[in-house]
Amino acid sequence: MTYKEFFKEKKVAVVGLGPHGEMVADIKFLLKHTAEVALYDLRSHARLKGFLPKLKEAGLEKFTFGQIPKDELATADLIILSPEISKKSHFLKERIRAGIQVEYPETLFFKLAPIITLIGVMGVCGKTTVSNIIYSILKKSFADYPDQGFFFIDPDSGNGALTHLKKIKKSDVLLARIPDYMMEHYHAMRISPYVAVVTGIPSTDPKDVKRELSILEFQTYNNFIVASDMVMDAVKAEPDFASKAKILRTRKSSVPKDWTSGIRATHALENAALALQTSELFKVSPELVRETIASFLGLKGRIELVKKVGNIEYYNDTASITPHATLSALRTLATHKNIVLIFGGAYTGHDYETFLRSAGEFVAVIVLLPGSGTLGLRESLMLLPDVKVLQSIHLEDAVKKARDSARKGDIVLLSPGFEAVGVDISRKERGERFVKAVRAL
Repeated sequence: MTYKEFFKEKKVAVVGLGPHGEMVADIKFLLKHTAEVALYDLRSHARLKGFLPKLKEAGLEKFTFGQIPKDELATADLIILSPEISKKSHFLKERIRAGIQVEYPETLFFKLAPIITLIGVMGVCGKTTVSNIIYSILKKSFADYPDQGFFFIDPDSGNGALTHLKKIKKSDVLLARIPDYMMEHYHAMRISPYVAVVTGIPSTDPKDVKRELSILEFQTYNNFIVASDMVMDAVKAEPDFASKAKILRTRKSSVPKDWTSGIRATHALENAALALQTSELFKVSPELVRETIASFLGLKGRIELVKKVGNIEYYNDTASITPHATLSALRTLATHKNIVLIFGGAYTGHDYETFLRSAGEFVAVIVLLPGSGTLGLRESLMLLPDVKVLQSIHLEDAVKKARDSARKGDIVLLSPGFEAVGVDISRKERGERFVKAVRAL
């Protein structure tokens, strides 16, 4: 069945527009191929009205903001969820029991796409950066082969996943950033990447290793795992994990020094090594790889230097929504206990034990942001030895308290380790507010 046949005359309910309107492209695609599309989002009309002109122009007539009517979902043939909506949400339980198909754009894409070559980037942190470096390299390389299609799926981008169904053909190459929440859905569909690029694992605990790499159990002998020595040593030590794929170990020392003369951060060198090894699998010229890595300036909101004020550096790492990502930022930037950390936000469900054991090595002061996750961890943070913990009422207040607490030569780091708080604040907006507050100092 083609994707056009699948969508024809289906009643499709899209739940969630995405934190930054990521679903707009896919909704416009659906409007071209279905009889009826309805959009539902828990956020207010005032919050989302900026997206409506484009959607109305594309043909969207039915939308409801501020609530998700259960009776309307019951009449849908297909429900498509935006990235921030859990498939376990209470309003979906009855619909799933009734047999209504519930999908994310990525899962539906794989069910409708032809057989392709999948490069999957996964891990606890660094996925977005590594994905973007690999994409930049392969896009330039594949431009010399007009018959070879190359596509990129990232749930946080505005390009959509379903939109690629228009052009993708058998044997094309797809690069996908695979977030943690999608791992179980890939596993349920028995999808394993042809090339799995693993940026890191949460710990060497066998349970964590098995959960983080579960989708690799379906790899075959002509597949590959690209990962650092640390990751692969943990994998090898896991007795229940038996991948058939070829293992390609990476080391930051494998990247020539003249390629990375402007890079000081360990994690950036490790990211470059992963991209280099992946590129070699696709026989990309070393010169093209060198040019791309040397010119890659990093991404906004990922250990991004904002400004130096009074001999104090301010870094924006708003993309950090896990304790592992925050620890990575601390290890990258810290020299002894010279970090004033702005930390906290909405509950994520992650385990913060490793963070609590290690944070004291790097952090002198923690300024807490409000949020449900912060409340659950506050008491444990207050018990950290030789770490001063301050409360703030909002991000701008946190920046001022961090400034007042920092000493000459310190680093003020926004690396929240939790999701952004509330329906009116996204990770991107959180970072923008931090940058604005710092520049106002």
